[in-house]
Amino acid sequence: MKRISVPLFLVLAIAICTLLFRESNSPLSDEALIKNFGDRKLAYERLRDLFLADGKILVIADWGVRTAGSVLTVKPPIAELSLARYEQYLTLLKDVGARGLSRSEAGLPEACIYVWSAGFAADTRHESVCWLNQPPPEQVARLNEIETRSSDANGKRVFVYRHLESNWYLERDE
Repeated sequence: MKRISVPLFLVLAIAICTLLFRESNSPLSDEALIKNFGDRKLAYERLRDLFLADGKILVIADWGVRTAGSVLTVKPPIAELSLARYEQYLTLLKDVGARGLSRSEAGLPEACIYVWSAGFAADTRHESVCWLNQPPPEQVARLNEIETRSSDANGKRVFVYRHLESNWYLERDE
C-alpha cells in the first residue's frame, strides 16, 4: 500500500503545483497595452536608449543579464554592465510594469520590452512593446489575429506586430 501511495502522492502534488503556478491569465488587450505605453512613454524611451547603447547585451531581467556569446544569464556587475546601470534598468522595467527586455542579435538596433507572459519553457507566450529599426513583417490590425495564424503554423512559433507610432510596435508571439 505504501508503494502505491508515494507515486500517487507525487503525481497529485505535481498536478496541483502545475495548476497553482501556471499563469492562467489571458493576454492583455491591445487597448491596455496602448494605454500603458502612452502613460509611460518616457520610461519606454529611456529603456530603449539605454539598451541600444548597451549593444552587447541580449537580455536584461531581474534574474540577470545575458550577453552575446553566452548561454548563461548572470547577475551584474559584469564587464558589459555595471551594477548601477543594471539597477537603473530594473527601476525602469518596474515603472512600465515589464518583466525584461531583449534583442535577437548583439548590436541589432531593436529593443523588445516584455510586458506579459504565460506558459513554461518552449510553450511560453509573450506580449511586448518593441522599438524596431525596420518595419516588421506580419503586421496585423489587432494582436488576437495571432490565433488564426498560429493554428495554421503547424507548431512553429508565430510573431505578429501592431504598429503603435514611429518605430514602436506591439508584439505577440506563441
